[in-house]
Amino acid sequence: MALFAVLQTTFLLALLPLRTYQSEVLSEPLPLTPESLNVSINSTKQCLHLQWTVHSLDYHQELKMVFQIQISRFKASNVIWMGNYSTTVKRNQVLHWSWESELPLECAMHFVRMRTMVDDARIPAPRFWSNWSSWEKADAQSSLGDQPLYVFPKDKLVEEGSDVTICYISRNHQDNISCYLEDELTYGKQLDQNVWAFELKNVSFFRKSGTNFYCKGRGIPEGLVLFVSKVLEEPKDFSCETRDLKTLTCTWDPGKDTGLIQLPSYTLFESFSGKKTLCKHRNRCDWQVTQDPQETYNFTLVAENYFRKRSVNILFNLIHGVHPMAPYNLFPKNVNATHATMTWKVYSIGNNSALLCQLQLLGEGKVIQQHNVSVRVNGEYLLSELEPDTDYMARVCCAYADHFWKWSESISQKFTTGEAAPSEAPDVWRDVTFVSGHPTVTLFWKPLAKVHTNGKILFYNVVVENLDEPSSLEVLSVPAPANSTKVTLNQSSYQIHVTAHNSAGPSPASTVAISGHPGNENVEEGRMNGTEDGFPMSWKPQSRNATGYVVEWCDGPQNLPCILRWKNLGPTTTGTVISSGAFRPGVRYNFRIYEISTKRMAHLLEKKAGYLEELDNSVCCKYTIDNPDEKTFVVKALQPESVYEFLVTPYTSAGEGPLDDFTKVTTPDEYSHILLHIILPMIFCVLVVMITCYLKSQWLKDKCYPDIPDPYKSSVLSLIKFKENPHITIMNVNDCVPDAIEVVNKPEGSKTQFIGTRKSPTETKGTKPTYLDLLPTEKNYSGPGPCICFENFTYNRAASDLGYCGHFPVTPQAPPCQLGPLTSPENLLKTLEQNYMNSLGEIPAGEANLNYVSQLASPMSGDKESPPTNPPEPALCSEYKMQMALPLGLASPPPGEDSSLSSTTLSDPSQRH
Repeated sequence: MALFAVLQTTFLLALLPLRTYQSEVLSEPLPLTPESLNVSINSTKQCLHLQWTVHSLDYHQELKMVFQIQISRFKASNVIWMGNYSTTVKRNQVLHWSWESELPLECAMHFVRMRTMVDDARIPAPRFWSNWSSWEKADAQSSLGDQPLYVFPKDKLVEEGSDVTICYISRNHQDNISCYLEDELTYGKQLDQNVWAFELKNVSFFRKSGTNFYCKGRGIPEGLVLFVSKVLEEPKDFSCETRDLKTLTCTWDPGKDTGLIQLPSYTLFESFSGKKTLCKHRNRCDWQVTQDPQETYNFTLVAENYFRKRSVNILFNLIHGVHPMAPYNLFPKNVNATHATMTWKVYSIGNNSALLCQLQLLGEGKVIQQHNVSVRVNGEYLLSELEPDTDYMARVCCAYADHFWKWSESISQKFTTGEAAPSEAPDVWRDVTFVSGHPTVTLFWKPLAKVHTNGKILFYNVVVENLDEPSSLEVLSVPAPANSTKVTLNQSSYQIHVTAHNSAGPSPASTVAISGHPGNENVEEGRMNGTEDGFPMSWKPQSRNATGYVVEWCDGPQNLPCILRWKNLGPTTTGTVISSGAFRPGVRYNFRIYEISTKRMAHLLEKKAGYLEELDNSVCCKYTIDNPDEKTFVVKALQPESVYEFLVTPYTSAGEGPLDDFTKVTTPDEYSHILLHIILPMIFCVLVVMITCYLKSQWLKDKCYPDIPDPYKSSVLSLIKFKENPHITIMNVNDCVPDAIEVVNKPEGSKTQFIGTRKSPTETKGTKPTYLDLLPTEKNYSGPGPCICFENFTYNRAASDLGYCGHFPVTPQAPPCQLGPLTSPENLLKTLEQNYMNSLGEIPAGEANLNYVSQLASPMSGDKESPPTNPPEPALCSEYKMQMALPLGLASPPPGEDSSLSSTTLSDPSQRH
């Protein structure tokens, strides 16, 4: 014990110097001021990145320290942020720290400094701060150019609901700059002489391409695009399943799109195995099942984007989450009218595990049969109790048999069963009429219902059996869809059998019996009243052996062709209600009730008549005709263009007779008779005028548009007659070219020269008429030569037939081709020429209205006193006859001076017609 006390004292004395040394070292003030502080700018993230070291620590010393950081803006004294950063520091360790600025760093100069304090438990109190480091400047504006206007930050990405600060820098502070957020004016605050800032609170998503912000002054506008992301949602409905026990498929609902071009990433972690996989789709991820016996999986799905992470997890058992693939190759086989066998295949699961498949049979969209079948590879099931000629659809889906979780997708197939013979006899009735004592039977039948046809009805067989001659059968085939036929019988009794046929065979027969003699038709008619439901009626049976009853009626009124209708009733039925959509108020309907005997013979039992709704209660006027011999009656004071219904019924002292069908009458328009009184006379007058015009058409023609005057009927011809030449010709132009044409058409003496040379017409007097001379150019001309012949065929038909004109020799002194002197009546021509010239002087220019009178010339030789007794044959040249223009209203020609006209006279162009 004493030895232990000695050793303990010795050990404590040995440790005392060492502890004293450590206390002395750690208790000393340590000058641990940060050194080598460097500040850099990250414009993309708008961060200041700080980097520094602490050199004063010993090599083996490691201390927990606190760094206090100050950040100033625009100038060092303007501190905008101060905070602490704690970490464990080693000697010469390079430390890093970042600060994100809410104001774009390009819009202001920033200054950073820091100091430190040891925050280690091994250092006793009191603790103290080191000295501040020197200010380090971060100037992002130094890298900008000389552009007059800048807007920051560029391409900023923020999350919806956050706050954003935007600023602009203007080189010219005198510019009046306005800024707009999506064309909406935005107001900010001034931070410096050339810097303005705009705080956007709770920004919202605008479009995927971003939100526009721009500023404009005197120069070109400057702006930026602010990209706003919707908040990343937590995945919903996260679940996993397997189709074949080899691959797991996990699915989820990613929620709303964030609106960014870059989609969020999804990663699937499994905690038991420590594996993970990056999902290729935003709503689905596949996981490969390994060979190890792992059945339970703990999955965590992590959704991550630029701003945040979201995660969900699920605990999944592989065997309990089997969702088989849909079966395939579903086909019917061995299909007949009532049976069909369905076959299909399935995909194997794991070690050929069994599947539970559900087979459903649907008809008209409803499930009518359902069967469960255990299947490994191939499935098969026989469906029975099917309806013939019916469309069905078979549907199959499968589930994992060991542990049911979910049905697979279904597969379906349509098929149609085969036909069978119709299962019910047609509903047949007849209408019997007797012609010359022989019955004519019209058979009617109703189409079978779809449930009884069992296929497409092709035809109806009608077998007529003569009961008096059993060996006599008549078979008629009536093609479908006909529903009636006529049969003419004799006075024997008959049974008629009707069957419907399809491709599978005939239906049961429907039989009616026909007697060869008319039955009792003297049955009193009863009255009945209709209701909203139809016509209720009842009857009393006559025979206890009746096999049924038939009620017969016509859908239409009695004045229309009968649309026969009937209703078959059982033997115990003594009343019914007949309803039809064709029934109308105010129309009388007749019903006949027949009793069917055991031999299928129909006996008339009762007659009934009535109205679905009688209209006597809506009678406007009721007239009583006391004279039974009167056959007509006039109803007055009716409204025009209105519909009235009339009914005439007899009456006696006992009351009115039966009400028959009403007759509808529509009154005409009240103005129609007035129009007839106006239109008919107008039509008559028009016809009279047309007939008168037709009969007087020639008179109207002569008065309104007479024919062009006939030269043969000219009054001038009666004044101009040549004794020397009775063959008066009419001017005609033949085709030959003149040698020279000279026109003198103005009294002033102006002339127009066209071809050749000739004495100027100005030498003639201005009072003479205007002439057109057509003369040969030969100076030595002494005989006939080519020139133009004017001939009037109206006065000389013979000349027109010849096709040429005569030429007569003239004296050498006369002009070539000049006409001989005029003979009788010379005085008339002179008078005409003189009066013509006088009239030209009296009529203003442009107002002369002229008539042209043919001037006749007789072919003469040089002697103008005596014509040649034997004129020579006319040569093929031309002779000139003159045509003179006379003013209208010319007075009787007085005698005047002689005039020699040897050329064709033309009027002035202004007077020419």
